[in-house]
Amino acid sequence: MLRNALNLARKGLPVFPCVPRGKHPAVATGLKAATTDPQIIREWWGPMPDANIAFATGTPSKIFVLDVDGIDAEAELRKLEAKHGALPATVEVITARGRHVYFKMPAAPIRNSAGKLALGLDIRATGGYVLVPPSIHPTGRRYEWSVDCAGAIADAPSWLTERITDANGAGNGSKPPSEWRTLVQGINEGARDCSLTKLTGYLLRRRVDPFVVRELIRSFNATRCTPHLPDKDIERIVSSVAGLELKRRQASNG
Repeated sequence: MLRNALNLARKGLPVFPCVPRGKHPAVATGLKAATTDPQIIREWWGPMPDANIAFATGTPSKIFVLDVDGIDAEAELRKLEAKHGALPATVEVITARGRHVYFKMPAAPIRNSAGKLALGLDIRATGGYVLVPPSIHPTGRRYEWSVDCAGAIADAPSWLTERITDANGAGNGSKPPSEWRTLVQGINEGARDCSLTKLTGYLLRRRVDPFVVRELIRSFNATRCTPHLPDKDIERIVSSVAGLELKRRQASNG
């Protein structure tokens, strides 16, 4: 375990120990303690030679992981690939129930999610961690690097990152970009507030300046909403969603 932990650290992955045959951190501060410092790693695994190995996903390692948890999850992934395109060859780990698929972190911020992409498809990114080989699952099965996978971590396809950021976005739901096209057909009275809130969140999540977003939403309201929302409601929507987005960014950077 120590040798593997040091090897991962040399490759730039910040690691920390979890309890033997378990997923719970074996250090008080958990993933916040993750490091590439070989001296600290030796101090951890010296008295705990059987401790499992975890690394902090997301911003610390610049890697996020798609957790395909079981046969049903594989079926859901196949549906997504049939619609959007196959995932590129990348590094994978065989887990007790399925597999972990590794991707480079994109420019857009990504955080953890469970089942938002599809049933059984979880994301481990900023604020999360995963166990790595040769760790042992609580069932007794050992994590293993897939012999059929690529030798390097790939960039995630744009459709995957877009769906993930949509799923984690402030007020924009989990719609893929193509589904926003239905809004140009017009928004009736009962759907105005909700639709404009989701559209505002979609734009802000993509780092569009809030003042620009406000003018875009005003224009959209004037040309697509029947009847138009009062301007004070546009101000309220953009201000509220911008506040939520600011808090999300601060939490991500913290």
